[in-house]
Amino acid sequence: MKRIKLSQKTQNQTQVQKIPTNDAVKHRHMVTQRLDESIPLDSKEWRAVEQMLMRMSEFAPSSLITECVNAIAVYADEQAQQGYLLGQDDLIKQLKSRAA
Repeated sequence: MKRIKLSQKTQNQTQVQKIPTNDAVKHRHMVTQRLDESIPLDSKEWRAVEQMLMRMSEFAPSSLITECVNAIAVYADEQAQQGYLLGQDDLIKQLKSRAA
């Protein structure tokens, strides 16, 4: 849930010029929630990232590490959302071609 709040906060800051509709906001929240539920953070890859961050924390200020982690999380969320949406588009196209 922390990634949802962070992602929403960052999106609000970057999308000042474009105000999404209520349906778009609900859909984005649903996609983010599904991704949070399905992406495990207790994996070999994530433990390696945590270890690297711990090593970095010995030398870099904690505020810089926090900003770095936030940027990585937002980027990963956006990429996962785009992948999810592209997958949904592909599924719809495939179902339409089967129905035709």
